[in-house]
Amino acid sequence: MPHYILDKAYTVNQSGGVSAHRVVVQAAAAGECKAPTAAGFTGGLPLGITTHAQADNGRAVAVRKAGIALVEAAGAIAVGAPVEIAGTTGKVSAISLSAGDKTWAVGFAETAAAADGDLIEVSLNIHNFTEPFEA
Repeated sequence: MPHYILDKAYTVNQSGGVSAHRVVVQAAAAGECKAPTAAGFTGGLPLGITTHAQADNGRAVAVRKAGIALVEAAGAIAVGAPVEIAGTTGKVSAISLSAGDKTWAVGFAETAAAADGDLIEVSLNIHNFTEPFEA
């Protein structure tokens, strides 16, 4: 079950708006968000997960920044796996990097995904993740 700790309103800066339960990244100006431009580290600085869809550019969307959020998976993800931006849709995937590579971790899977499109719970913990990860 998602748990609200901190949601913040951001203005959508993207034609077509943003979908629910997706990662959004920092747009051009402070207080603005948009969908990622790519997977992983180059997709943009993650702000959090949208709690609802906002189809209109220039309108506000609530973004979960702390707590446990529902997010759409791009494929199978195991419980406990660190997750990252999977692509331009804002879905997440399990982090799989080579030694020395880095990405933006969005958080850790609280529930598992079996396939693309599954909604999972993610404990938000946005940080720079470098392989090898040492717990």
